[in-house]
Amino acid sequence: MEELPIEHELGHDSSLTESISSVSTPDTDIKDPYLVFHHGQELNGHSKAVLGDPHPVGTCFSDNHEIHVPPSGTRRLWDEIHHTAQWGAIPDSTGMARLTLSDEDREVRNYFVHEAEQLGCRVDIDQMGNIFAVLPGENNNVPPIGIGSHLDTQPAGGRYDGILGVLSALEVLKSIKSSGIRTYAPIAAIDWTNEEGARFAPGCNGSAVWAGHTPLQAAYALRDTNPSSSCTLRQELERIGYLGAVPASCEANKLSAHFELHIEQRRILQDTGKKIGVVTNIQGIRWYRVCINGRRAHAGGAPMHQRADAVVAAAKVILFLDARARVVEAVATVGVVELERPSSNTVPGKVIFTIDLRHPSEAVLDDFEARLRSCTDGLTKENVGIGVEISKTWHSPAVKMDDEAMACTKRAAEKVVGAENSVEMISLAGHDSALTATKVPTSMVFVPSKDGISHAPEEFTSEEDCGNGLRVILEAVLGYDSIIKQRYTSQ
Repeated sequence: MEELPIEHELGHDSSLTESISSVSTPDTDIKDPYLVFHHGQELNGHSKAVLGDPHPVGTCFSDNHEIHVPPSGTRRLWDEIHHTAQWGAIPDSTGMARLTLSDEDREVRNYFVHEAEQLGCRVDIDQMGNIFAVLPGENNNVPPIGIGSHLDTQPAGGRYDGILGVLSALEVLKSIKSSGIRTYAPIAAIDWTNEEGARFAPGCNGSAVWAGHTPLQAAYALRDTNPSSSCTLRQELERIGYLGAVPASCEANKLSAHFELHIEQRRILQDTGKKIGVVTNIQGIRWYRVCINGRRAHAGGAPMHQRADAVVAAAKVILFLDARARVVEAVATVGVVELERPSSNTVPGKVIFTIDLRHPSEAVLDDFEARLRSCTDGLTKENVGIGVEISKTWHSPAVKMDDEAMACTKRAAEKVVGAENSVEMISLAGHDSALTATKVPTSMVFVPSKDGISHAPEEFTSEEDCGNGLRVILEAVLGYDSIIKQRYTSQ
């Protein structure tokens, strides 16, 4: 591990804690195709476990009955959320601007490392700046059970997205340490680098490289999205002191499993009055860059039948995306459209636009992409003056959560808030857990987001809901630790 400077001795400052009213959660009946799959329904070739059955996959009751989150732990987590908000705080608001690998990101990383080292953790930093704070267990030959998320934010984000997950992981380690009882497997609190992708696009680079989804050198070469900066991701890792020596690889730096606590970023839990969402699937995300070349011409001098209008061709593609998405219940977004040297009296000759395509099934996404390319091929045949180039710029796979890990999370939720207060859900947003799920057993927990707001200063999750999520994650991890112990001790 590379020795990192800790510039300040950081403690807790309860005066930083803000008094914020609790979330109202009316009990309303809503129907949402992404809320839950029926038992036995297949997705991507996998059949979902019926988690209500006794021991559906493996026994996930914890042997460590005396490890729990004390009331002070929930308050400590809440204080830490608002204490760490000082690094990247937007003045006169509750908003955050802590872009990845910025000076503010370095400060909150230093805080995380300091707190972990105070607990006696081994802190490993890999080549992507991912931080693994490992609390030893009884059998340290077993790969750690990871609890991870991210500390970076959007340019005008909130205090909970990702941050809750990392700080709750740290609080889990504190609860285990204070109990005086060791888990069987080591437990790792993880800060994944650049989940948001706001500064170096696309996001989830840290977990994507670790999972072998993105080559290390490709991630290193990403450039700052700020046009006034030309720095690369690797240069910024080095500048802030977090270019680690540990290989960014799930083979070299193994985990037994990965758990993640996250805010829902929708309002399903709020509107149904539920307290915990157990994630069953994370939908796939594909980004495309489309370049349509036509032929510039005079608006008055070019007859309609002789035109190769790039905007008209782009409009046909966009209308196709909208229509097809409605048929297959996907979501398709064209968020950026750029015209080359536009003029009100010139037929456009070149259009570049982006596509964000999402669905819980890789098969549906594959078919959608094939139909998109068929659509653009048709345009070029219809008008020989039109040329289309499509490049896929990012792919976060559609994944199903692991049955055993999910069963532990389901039982933990039932223990903490009751079966009637938890619900199975599909995640519509991208997460680091989508990448870890391709390599190790993974499970996610959602807690309510007030009014579904996220990626905005108004983002809010109550202290009670943060505490519920923390206790569920602890119980789920302890349950999975029990499964690991059974396997290793029975060999």
